[in-house]
Amino acid sequence: MPAFWQACLLVVESAVLARVSDELQAYVYMLVDPDTGVPFYVGKGHRLRHGDHVAEALASMAEALNPVQESPDEASRKVAKIKEIMARGPDSEPEVWIIRYGLQKAEYTAAEAALIDFLMTFPVIPRRNDEARVPLGCQAQLTNARRESARGHGITLLRTLIDDYAAPELATRVPLLLITLNRSQDMPDGEEMADGRLRYWAGWDDKWLVSSIRETSFPQIGESASGWWRIDLNRVSRCEIGHAAAVHRGVTRALFKIEPGSWKTRSDGQDESGKRVTRKAFRFQVIDQGTCSTTSSARTATGSPPGHGETSHPSTTGRADAPAP
Repeated sequence: MPAFWQACLLVVESAVLARVSDELQAYVYMLVDPDTGVPFYVGKGHRLRHGDHVAEALASMAEALNPVQESPDEASRKVAKIKEIMARGPDSEPEVWIIRYGLQKAEYTAAEAALIDFLMTFPVIPRRNDEARVPLGCQAQLTNARRESARGHGITLLRTLIDDYAAPELATRVPLLLITLNRSQDMPDGEEMADGRLRYWAGWDDKWLVSSIRETSFPQIGESASGWWRIDLNRVSRCEIGHAAAVHRGVTRALFKIEPGSWKTRSDGQDESGKRVTRKAFRFQVIDQGTCSTTSSARTATGSPPGHGETSHPSTTGRADAPAP
């Protein structure tokens, strides 16, 4: 197991870490103070190189227990900061933010230099006690209407990547309706849902990748997942499907019970062949307790509403990061 996770006493399967390393390849990262949200180190690496820093800090702490004391001048500011964070408590450790990954070596050198210049020029304000720092959580700060594509390798917490790859194979006793949430869209005029309420936004919010935030956002995820989809209700009935799972990047993120008899249908014009298009929505109940066991993701698209996701055929398998019924 790489030194970083050994040092932090986290139990992560070596096969999971190997897959994360393969995914990272060349990358640029930041070490961030978990209490203030302020970065204190920028680095570049290949695979899980950043683990060396925490291992180095722990080694220095171990030496401090011996008769030969380590003077402050012998420790780098980086190691001193890591030691200070880890001394706050048994669960305290630096946050590792992956800024870009899957890069070419020429790219990650330039990206590292640009990020260092930026952080040495513009101060980062410590976060408030009730504030969460999440990927792309300050988009309103810029007037940019768009950002360049990161090819799926944009800013994320390393913990999020590990959680995704550690997600067990979902094994259920009943078929599931898998609903993949991707892009998001605003609906200024509102869209009536199966329960009669209006929603003004649908899709996937990247802040839900952070498990602590996602677990408090199941109702909002359910609102995105509960409509409007091109679904064969005869098949839903025939397969006796009573649950739906919200899926993002091949991993189930939330699980819902479909309220019996709650399906609503609306006409949505015609397709290119002139055939009438209908979409369906359902009322839901959040399921936040249950058990998971583990497989590979099963996602077979059958259709999608404009811009924010797709539905999948009923399935009893899939990578899980949510309770199973």
